[in-house]
Amino acid sequence: MPPPTPIRALIIDDEPHARRYLRELLGGEKDVVIAGEAASGGEGIDLIRKLTPDIAFLDIQMPGLGGFEMIEQLEIEKRPVFIFVTGYSEYAVKAFEVEAADYLCKPFDKERLSISLERAIRRLGERDNLSGDKAEANPWLSRLAIKDENGTVFVPVEQILWIEAANKYVVIHTTSRNHIVRQTIKSLEDTLDPKEFLRIHRSILVRKAAVRGLHPLFHGDYIVKLTNGTELTLSRNFRGSFFHRMSR
Repeated sequence: MPPPTPIRALIIDDEPHARRYLRELLGGEKDVVIAGEAASGGEGIDLIRKLTPDIAFLDIQMPGLGGFEMIEQLEIEKRPVFIFVTGYSEYAVKAFEVEAADYLCKPFDKERLSISLERAIRRLGERDNLSGDKAEANPWLSRLAIKDENGTVFVPVEQILWIEAANKYVVIHTTSRNHIVRQTIKSLEDTLDPKEFLRIHRSILVRKAAVRGLHPLFHGDYIVKLTNGTELTLSRNFRGSFFHRMSR
């Protein structure tokens, strides 16, 4: 498999120490390269147009041109995914109204930054999928962008066997390996084609093509047998929808 393409990030903040701190944290991310830095909103717009970064870390309050004003003035087709970085919590709602991937309140640590990067990478994968399928108007993901210790892995959905919830994470079981992602199973389910994936338990989502058969248990429960030999529980709450949708 070829090495993952690095995510190109742009830092836009008028405070030098804030740019330096973010640059140091990003330096530990193997799949991220810093494409450039800007000390003002106007400079940030110029760099976005020139460098077309994947992600832009954007301060909200800057002299002359703030983060929100920057976004209003950007009229390019390929915008970066924005992550706001600010010391002011009161703008969070407005940030998500302009479809920012995340809102980092200073001070933040490396773990919180990694969560933001995971969200931004998922947003990039969703956007690329929608762009590629625009002619077909297909809103469902054809692959998942998953961040791991070696970079970003793009997993085709047809390789997924089943997905299980694990607290604030999900474990994605594929034909070759497992991936752990910080995301809820509901938010992931909402991005996958319901004709191909269905719930069999409140914490388990399976790909229909991976189901080989069923074995009945007591009290209306069933064991779902997958093509790789895995056995999962079909709960009573999802039994009706399972039989209905498996026949479609």
